[in-house]
Parts: sequence; structure tokens; C-alpha cells
Amino acid sequence: MARIPEHEIERLKNEVSVATLAEQRSIVLKRQGDNLIGCCPFHDDKTPSLVITPDKNLWHCLGACQMGGSSIDWVMKANGISFRHAVELLRADSPLAAGVEGVRVKISRSVKLPSPVLPTDDDQELLNQVIEFYHQALLESPEALGYLAKRGITDHELIHRFKLGFSNRTLGYRLPAKNLKAGAEIKSRLQNLGILRESGHEHFNGSIIIPVLDPVGNVLEVYGRKIRDDLRTGTPMHLYLPNAHRGIWNEAGVAEANGEVILCEALIDAVTFGQAGYHNVTASYGVSGFTPDHFDPCRV
Repeated sequence: MARIPEHEIERLKNEVSVATLAEQRSIVLKRQGDNLIGCCPFHDDKTPSLVITPDKNLWHCLGACQMGGSSIDWVMKANGISFRHAVELLRADSPLAAGVEGVRVKISRSVKLPSPVLPTDDDQELLNQVIEFYHQALLESPEALGYLAKRGITDHELIHRFKLGFSNRTLGYRLPAKNLKAGAEIKSRLQNLGILRESGHEHFNGSIIIPVLDPVGNVLEVYGRKIRDDLRTGTPMHLYLPNAHRGIWNEAGVAEANGEVILCEALIDAVTFGQAGYHNVTASYGVSGFTPDHFDPCRV
């Protein structure tokens, strides 16, 4: 899982006004010395017990719930979500996150970011949409792009053409809630596809994503390579969809190879060859990962 930089957490704590968050919940705040006082929204508050200290951008309830903290803690409590989810919501709604310097952050009332997948009866289209989401996540992740650069992969045309992506745990936050019919259905389908595990966690979390595409761009297989080396002992660094392997990576390049093909064990290595200008390269799915597709003379 990609770590949220500490400086980003501190930026949100400092820049997102707790008073603004409270006012957006229709809480009437009154000045009392250096503080703002209002009714706490997190319990049945008959007399104002919410204290906001604007100079420190902190809040605290002196009443029944005894809650308090930063703007991130407020969003967590108000929406019943995790720390990471709260940060993602604040980052998405923050003008500063888009690079607009000097603009005061305003937070929308929305508790969900737009879903990256649209309702569809076609599992293939659903899988394609997930890979597009991972692709966009990669383009917005300095950490993931930095990992690729360390592997010698910097060609943006290649990254776009092969739809390289990054799974950073944010997909689940963007899906409809599982207690809703639409959310339960789509998460069940993503589990069947192998994108989500039974626990609800993303199968490829913390991994560079390399999909195997057919000639018209449909996703046949997905490979993931963990980008961190400080994971628990025994954590697999290379992952695939749990179903049977399908397709040939870089099928077009292999078809034009005139009989000479560079075969790599892992897809990340094959991409590195592609970066170096070798277009006649592909990969098996591990040491014993040959499939009928690899042996099909009509394909190679």
C-alpha cells in the first residue's frame, strides 16, 4: 500500500478549516474568546459543547462524545470512514492538491468520490474500466512513476500504449457502499474477476499493474509487481489474476517478429526490453507459465 506522505497529511490538517467543515453541516458557531462554540453534531447536544480553536485548527467536544482532533478526524467521524479514505476525500476536493497555490480549501458535502466504474452487464467492460482507473492512478503517483524510472521505464508513450497502472488501495473507496445493492453487486463481480479478494481488499494493492491486452484493447490477464521491498516475509512480489492465464503480452510486436522473439519470465522485464527498443518481446507468466496461447502458431 502506498504511504501517504507526512507533509501531505500536515498540509491538509493546516489548510482545511474545521470551522468551514462545521458550518457546512449547518452548525451555528459563536465566538467565545479565541474559540468558536457550537452544538456537537456527533451526539444529541442540547447545550453547545463543541469547541473549535481556529488558530490551531483543532476541535473538541466537551460533552458526551468527548471526540476531537484535526480536520481529518472530523471527516472520519462525520462520514464513518477510515483515515486514508478521509485523506482521499480531502485531497480530491482541495484546490491546493491541484496545484492552485494560496487558495483556501473548500470541502464539498460529498462523502464519496465518483465511481471509476459505470454500471454494465459486461464483465469484460468492467475489467477494462478498472485497468483504466489503475492507469490514471499511475500517472498521478510520483511513487509509482519513480519505481518505473528505477527499472528504466520512462517512455510515456509506452506507458500509455500498454496501459501500465498502479493499484494504491483507492479503488474500494470509489465504489458504491457495500450496504447498497449496486455496491454489493459490483464488489461481488470484482471478486469473481479477481480484482477484489473475499476480504474486500484489492488483490494487487501496492503493485505496478501490467495488463495483457487483446488486439482491440480488451484486458485478458493482469500482472502486478509490488513496488516496496519492506513487506512482510512471504508476501508475493509478483501477482496475477487468480483465474487461468490468457493472452500474449505485446501480441502485435510478437506477430511482426519474423520468428525471433525475446521471451522474459516476468512482464516487468518485458516492458524494460520494450523501453530499450526491442519490439519483439513478450513474457511467460512465471517459470512454468506457458499457455496454449503462447503455443498457438496462428498467434505467434
